[in-house]
Amino acid sequence: MDRKRIMEEAIHSGEMEGAYVSTEFRHDAEQYVEGNFTIEELMARTKRRWRARKDEAETTHA
Repeated sequence: MDRKRIMEEAIHSGEMEGAYVSTEFRHDAEQYVEGNFTIEELMARTKRRWRARKDEAETTHA
């Protein structure tokens, strides 16, 4: 299975389950599909983004 199809199916599956797929993730997914970085880098970028948002939310509500 190619990278493009994997990403399309992953995004579709997430959306069907009610997940929000951000513009930033879609951009990173495109970069992954184009071969600009590995799946590990895609995951690391996603985790950093979620961690930063979580930290921001905790700071705002503290």
